[in-house]
Amino acid sequence: MSKKEHRVSKKYAKRQFNTVGLLLIMYALAVMIVPFFLHMYLIDQDSIIVNDEFLYYGVYFIIILFGTVVPFFMMRKVARLPFKKINRNFTATFTDLFVQAIVFFTICIALTYVSNILFSYIGMEGKLLSSIGFSYDEANLDNALYVFMLIAVTPIVEEYAFRGVLLNVLSKFGKNFGLYASSVIFALAHVSFVEMIPAFMMGFQLGKTSLRYKSIRPTIVIHILFNLLIYTLCVMPAAVTRYMAYALATIVIIAGYLMISGRYERIRIQKLRSNRITNVIFYSRPTIVIAMLLMVVDSLLHLFLS
Repeated sequence: MSKKEHRVSKKYAKRQFNTVGLLLIMYALAVMIVPFFLHMYLIDQDSIIVNDEFLYYGVYFIIILFGTVVPFFMMRKVARLPFKKINRNFTATFTDLFVQAIVFFTICIALTYVSNILFSYIGMEGKLLSSIGFSYDEANLDNALYVFMLIAVTPIVEEYAFRGVLLNVLSKFGKNFGLYASSVIFALAHVSFVEMIPAFMMGFQLGKTSLRYKSIRPTIVIHILFNLLIYTLCVMPAAVTRYMAYALATIVIIAGYLMISGRYERIRIQKLRSNRITNVIFYSRPTIVIAMLLMVVDSLLHLFLS
C-alpha cells in the first residue's frame, strides 16, 4: 500500500467512524438517556403509565424498538449494507446452536460471578444480563409483555443492531477490529457496570458466530435460547430454589463436556496488523467518544438515581 493510499484509507475510516459515532449518539439518547429521565418524570408526576405495568412496558417497547431500529437502519443505509447480506440462510443445525448457547451461558455465568465479587467491594451487585434500555427486574417476570420483550424482542433487536449492522460495518476495516469494537459498544450499552464484563463476552461470542455463518439468524436463535434459559431458572418455584445451584452445576458440566469432546467448535478470527491503527482512529473520533460517554453516564444514572 502506498503512502497516498494509506492517507486516503485513514481519511475514509475517520469519515465512516464519525458517522457511526453520530448514529450511536442518536441511539444512546433515544434508548438510554431520554427514557431514564422520562421514567423519573413519570414517577414524580405519579403518572398512570407508571401504575399500569402493561402500559408502562408498552411505551418502553415502542421506545426501544424504534430507538434502536431507526439509527441502526440509517447506519446500514449509509454504509450501503444490504439487508440480505446480514440475513442469509445458514447451515448450522439447532443442536449446534443449542450447544453454543449452553457454552455461552456457562461462560457468562462464570464472568458474572467473578464480576460480582470484584464489584462487591464497592457495594455494587449484578444479576444476569439486562436488556438494553431497561433494567432486568425479577419482580416483573410475571408480566407477559416484559417476558415477551426479554425473550423475543431483545434478541431480535439487539442482534440486528450490534451483530447485523454495527459488526458488519466495522468489519470492513478488519474482522478482528469489528469484533472487539462492536463488543465494547454492546457492553457499554448495558445499564450495569457489573454486567459489562459478561456482556462484552456475550457480544464477542455472538459476533464470532455471526461472522462464521455470515448471518444474524443463528445469533438470534442462540440469544433467544440464552434469555429463555435465564427466564426458566428465575421463575423456578421457591420450593426448588436450592435446586437452581444443581441446575447451574449441571449446565457447567455439560458445557465442559461439550468443549472437551469437540462438540463445541471454537471459532477463530484472523488478526490483522492494521488493527492497532484502526483502533486508534476509531476510539479517538469525537462522536465515538461522546457516544461511549453517554452510555457510561446512563449506567451512572441507574447506579445513583434509580
